[in-house]
Amino acid sequence: MNPDVTFALEIAQAAGDLLANRPDSLELDTKSTPTDVVTHMDKLSEQLLVNKITEQRPNDGILGEEGTDVASTSGRMWVIDPLDGTVNYLYKLPFWAVSIGLIDAVTGDGLVGVVAAPQLGKTWVGHKGHGSFVISEGNIEPLAVSACATIDRALIGTGFGYSDVRRASQGRVLSALLPGLRDIRRMGSCAIDLCMVAEGNLDAYFERGVNPWDHAGGGVIAREAGAAVSGLWGATEGSEMLVAANPTLAQLLVSELESLNADTD
Repeated sequence: MNPDVTFALEIAQAAGDLLANRPDSLELDTKSTPTDVVTHMDKLSEQLLVNKITEQRPNDGILGEEGTDVASTSGRMWVIDPLDGTVNYLYKLPFWAVSIGLIDAVTGDGLVGVVAAPQLGKTWVGHKGHGSFVISEGNIEPLAVSACATIDRALIGTGFGYSDVRRASQGRVLSALLPGLRDIRRMGSCAIDLCMVAEGNLDAYFERGVNPWDHAGGGVIAREAGAAVSGLWGATEGSEMLVAANPTLAQLLVSELESLNADTD
């Protein structure tokens, strides 16, 4: 394997093992709103990842959800979410993951993505130009997105923000979309949603309000499986909107979301 892929797998596994040993009681804090929670396990996982990256890739930068911001002198940046799906973790639901993305610090292009979901028994891997794969029960299988080409037959994942204003806007968009879809799923982890698109378990995924650490790993995995990943109005994916699906379905979903002004509250 490519050394960066091997390294990303190793540190994701180490952080996943730490998180899987969940204590009976979690120390909680909040961030943007009272519903936006962080646990001491998020912070311990990030510290583990930062220590390993600093030790083995000292010239690379690091951007982490829990506040780590290390400048890059190598032109490469590790973008890490130490626990994507914290609310699921809090409620002992299995849809949480460690997300690792290696990007070009100048262009922002994703180079390597690893998303490890210990309680699902899966680790997804993407390597720019070399495809994406899922590792499960010792087996490695290549990934390919769904071929669904119409919105009315699409199973679509999404997510919701933490503020009441943002949730009201997202509810408006969802109520307009839902009658014309096969159905909606809400996993509670952007990283896992993107991997589900890569694996063909979801036909598409969209969400407003995601951060770089949410999609840095999953974005590489989805793209390498054949997904188009973007924002609206010709923009790249970002906090205003992220859409992922096979190119035909992505174009249709982007058009629908633009018609609903889904990037505004």
